[in-house]
Amino acid sequence: MPGDDELALTVYQALRAHGSFASEAELGRAAGVGAEEARRGRLRLEDLGLLQQGDGLLEPVDPETALLRTMTAYQTSAAQQASTAAALQQLTESLMSVYRPAVAAEAAQVEVAYLTDRRHKDRTMTELAGTSRHRVDSMHPGPMPSPPVLEDSLRRDAQMRERRVRLRSIYPLSLLQSPRHVGYLERLSDLGAEVRLLDHAPCDLVIHDGEAACVPSDPGSPGGPMLLVRGSALIRVLVGFYEDLWLRAVPYEQAHTQDGASVAAQLTMQERTVVRLLAGGLSDDQIARKMGVHRRTVQRAVAKLMERLHASSRFEAGLKLAQDPAYAAALRGPRSPGALTSGRQ
Repeated sequence: MPGDDELALTVYQALRAHGSFASEAELGRAAGVGAEEARRGRLRLEDLGLLQQGDGLLEPVDPETALLRTMTAYQTSAAQQASTAAALQQLTESLMSVYRPAVAAEAAQVEVAYLTDRRHKDRTMTELAGTSRHRVDSMHPGPMPSPPVLEDSLRRDAQMRERRVRLRSIYPLSLLQSPRHVGYLERLSDLGAEVRLLDHAPCDLVIHDGEAACVPSDPGSPGGPMLLVRGSALIRVLVGFYEDLWLRAVPYEQAHTQDGASVAAQLTMQERTVVRLLAGGLSDDQIARKMGVHRRTVQRAVAKLMERLHASSRFEAGLKLAQDPAYAAALRGPRSPGALTSGRQ
């Protein structure tokens, strides 16, 4: 079977010799080939642009004309490809330089690392303390670590103070009951750290320069896995959370001075409400309904008050308050019950 170009040339020469044909069958007979060869020859000539159909006739095209048409088509195709390539380049640049960074920035707002290895956690805390430049805010609800750990913490704090880093720390008021812990707070204050005490600090938290924060994954297990937060959106939440607790906390010097003073004089507004309603003979359920909180919230508030009074029962707590000159002031609290900070109910 002859090659397509050889067959097409035979058909083309017959076409040029006769000028035109009304059908493929006539073209094949004139070229001396069968129907299948005529079809193949015609298709090849059409590919080369050497055959065209007009007014129902098959007509030959000069090679020069076919070549010119092919070059024109090539140039048009090349121009289209160049335009497409330019458009693809612009799309790529937009995706890489505009949209991809924007999505990456969104992801950076919630960046969190989960640290489980103790050495990794300690190394991270040491590195953050060593690179902090402006401020470190910390909160520690207890229990307090061993004396060697506290000494190591004081050493790091001293190094940060030498770099003029501002230190703010929140600790539980209960530390005032321990002479050893009072000594630690005294030394921390002597370094120039700002120390405040809170009746209840919810969890461990350390924020470095408002850019990175360390917090336990489970507040009930401070020795467990740690979350290292760097995402700006999460950091803003933690900073706001800390600032709110800082405003509620009592400066260490003031709390230390008042440590032996009246417990009733140190009652919060919420605690005064509970004391007043208890004195009125209301049950826990009645107090809860009046204050719009859960019964367990009231029970926790009463238990906390008993702890501060070192009372083993409600009756004993009532006796101690009755002997306190500031108790009357507690009873003169606001008439409308305020909302307790209920935490998890």
